[in-house]
Amino acid sequence: IIGWAMQMAGHIGIKRMDRRSQLQTFKETVESLSNGNSIVTFAEGTRSPDGRLRAFKKGPIKMAIKAGVRIVPVSICNLYRWMPNSAATPLAFPRNVEVKIHPPIDPAGRSEEEVLDYVYSCVNEGLPSFQQAVALPQAT
Repeated sequence: IIGWAMQMAGHIGIKRMDRRSQLQTFKETVESLSNGNSIVTFAEGTRSPDGRLRAFKKGPIKMAIKAGVRIVPVSICNLYRWMPNSAATPLAFPRNVEVKIHPPIDPAGRSEEEVLDYVYSCVNEGLPSFQQAVALPQAT
């Protein structure tokens, strides 16, 4: 039921361990962005066990560059306490969760690394210190 509802709503799914699915998702996402739709991605690929920010995957950046659309970085603060990576559903009703919207970046004329660094820095700086990355990692 959930999969059907997500499909009807236009969600683009991915099977992370399936290369064909990754390529299809990339193509569908670029097409959707090019058609004027907004996309939400979680560039880390998964939740970290301690709530700290981890390295970003390059896919979301590449999709935005290929589609020629701006990227709006977002920091989600304190949610990991209510939804750790070991939980399928929230442990309790989330409290004190804060969503910070950062200035967008237009990737036109910028390198993939420059865009990735900007987005990562914005997200990291928007998090409370206990969720910030210990060291700025290399993208995967």
